[in-house]
Amino acid sequence: MHPRDSAPWVAPPPPLVPALLDPLAGARVTSADEAGVTLDVRTASGRTGTLRLRPATDNSLRITLRLDGVPTAPRVSLVTPPADTGCLVERSADRLTLRLGSLAVDVHLSPLTLELTECHLLQATDVSDPGDRTTVLPLGVTELADGQLVHHDSWFTEPDEHFYGLGERFTGPDLRGQRVDCWVEDAQGSTGTRSYKAVPFLLSSRGYAVLVDTTTAASFDLAHSNTGAWSLTVPDEELDYYLIAGTPTECLRTYRDLTGPALLPPAWAFGPWISGGFRPDSAADVRERGRRIRELGFPCDVLHIDTYWQRPGCWSDMEWDGEAFPDPRGLLIDLAGQGFHVSLWTNPYLSVDSPHFAEADRNGWFLRTPSGASWTGQVWGGAHPDSAVLDLTHPGAADWLRGRVRRVLAAGVSVLKTDFGEAVPVDAVAYNGMTGDRLHNLYPLLFNDLVAEVTREVAGHGLTWGRSTWTGGQRHGAKWTGDSNASWQDLASTLRAGLSLSFSGHPFWSHDIGGFHGTPEPELFVRWAQFGLLSPLTRFHGMTSRLPWDFGEEAYAAVLHAARLRTGLLPYVRRSAADAVRTGEPLARPMALDHPGRPDAHAADLQYLLGPDLLVAPLYAPGGRRQVWFPPGEWLPYAGSGGPIDGPAWRRVRIPLAAAPLWLRAGAHVL
Repeated sequence: MHPRDSAPWVAPPPPLVPALLDPLAGARVTSADEAGVTLDVRTASGRTGTLRLRPATDNSLRITLRLDGVPTAPRVSLVTPPADTGCLVERSADRLTLRLGSLAVDVHLSPLTLELTECHLLQATDVSDPGDRTTVLPLGVTELADGQLVHHDSWFTEPDEHFYGLGERFTGPDLRGQRVDCWVEDAQGSTGTRSYKAVPFLLSSRGYAVLVDTTTAASFDLAHSNTGAWSLTVPDEELDYYLIAGTPTECLRTYRDLTGPALLPPAWAFGPWISGGFRPDSAADVRERGRRIRELGFPCDVLHIDTYWQRPGCWSDMEWDGEAFPDPRGLLIDLAGQGFHVSLWTNPYLSVDSPHFAEADRNGWFLRTPSGASWTGQVWGGAHPDSAVLDLTHPGAADWLRGRVRRVLAAGVSVLKTDFGEAVPVDAVAYNGMTGDRLHNLYPLLFNDLVAEVTREVAGHGLTWGRSTWTGGQRHGAKWTGDSNASWQDLASTLRAGLSLSFSGHPFWSHDIGGFHGTPEPELFVRWAQFGLLSPLTRFHGMTSRLPWDFGEEAYAAVLHAARLRTGLLPYVRRSAADAVRTGEPLARPMALDHPGRPDAHAADLQYLLGPDLLVAPLYAPGGRRQVWFPPGEWLPYAGSGGPIDGPAWRRVRIPLAAAPLWLRAGAHVL
């Protein structure tokens, strides 16, 4: 009934129509040694296959289920476990126990059930309602109406258990009670259930995590269909996931070890970015913005020029609009002389109106429909002509895009904003044989990998400023939370989405200060700017002006104060960022990350620690007052926000417009 339920999708996930539930019904051990345990398994309908339990790291176990006779298709693994991890296997008549460095798993053989012993996490198998109807998806498969198989597994949950991660979630970091589909989407705002960034990494407050190695539309039912259990569903040719034991920070470190470290952005990227916005622009306008910024002494390290650096209708051609920007090289030299780095917008689509469309179509450089034609469709919500999606598995298409990125960067551009990337249809066919149901979630990684590769070659760093991502996308450095509205509600959901991303192994995120759509009123702009300037990365951007001096003298004075505070904190922020890369922990630390055993920490989902010692509690409503939970210890307020506070404690605080929503851990050194 809700209007959002019928909102159009750019590329919806594949429909799954179940026909037959077929759980595992029997198992026989075929090997058990330091490399793990292998079992021959049989399903209720008689299908046969192999279940493998293998040590991955000293606190993680790889669980793989593959049934015999399932067709193989091109797929990509995004998880790389160490090759030298072993385990100890203890065996009795009806049970095996696998022991790793800090993890032990019992394998009960009849009925087949796994148990993570440290936190008493037990696999849910035969769970039914009073009518004897199954209410979980036990380890096994479901045959769909089209004959395909979907793999699944379920585990019991505790009543006070909290679930985090799975990418950017605007509904809030704690996902208990929700059903979450991991499918990168044009979220069309920031207050719904769709997300630009999906990561099939689930983090529990009970001391474990799960990482699924797939690029398909993995789904997590988190005590939604059955309040006593959670389930994962994977429409892939095999089930391949990692069960990780440890505190939330230990689990995030293991995610880093399995998928690679985050990229540390260059030092200048942590300063303020200022954009001319998503609206017509010119060299004269950019020069005037730069002149005004330096004249006023407003801190700014990066000037961003959005889509209109290119000709209208030819966006993503990666060619300057010669009328609006007659001398790009001269402009870039002038801006560099004033101390600015320059960011430009791009995306991986090509308009049907582009002069390069015919060549790319002729060369087979676009994703194809099942009939073999180039796929074209709406990726701009009807505001612009149809576009095609570059097939980045095609060497020719990838080389073409590399060449255009290289030429732009070589002229003096520092970084590219890699927008979009969510439009691969499920039935698309790629050059390498991969179909859209597997390529869709992978595509943002291919796009950002390509741009990062050329950026590293030309500019000496691999930073991209991306919108969509999947497992391992932390290697690209920066993500922003998409196209929010200029409203208090969107500010709050943007904050929660960022903290959700922090729980998902992606430490460096940002957002459009003031919101993207609409024009914020001055108080909202100030509070969003204070939040943005105390975020991991910070950028002013929108469809109308986000230039701080356009919102009145009082607002400008408050934002200037926050920007200068950011500048003063940069050494601390950069040190903390380097620690985040080293440890896998986020730069913006949700309260529940460090205090998973404190109920108040789970409720305090509109605040965070920036690094280890700065407590940030953005204002998410007008009036200058809000509730803040102070973690254990003494907290010293920023100027104008009251006296010291001893935690753990909730306090209703007043924060004047000109004061930052910030507290310092007593005894810490941040300057």
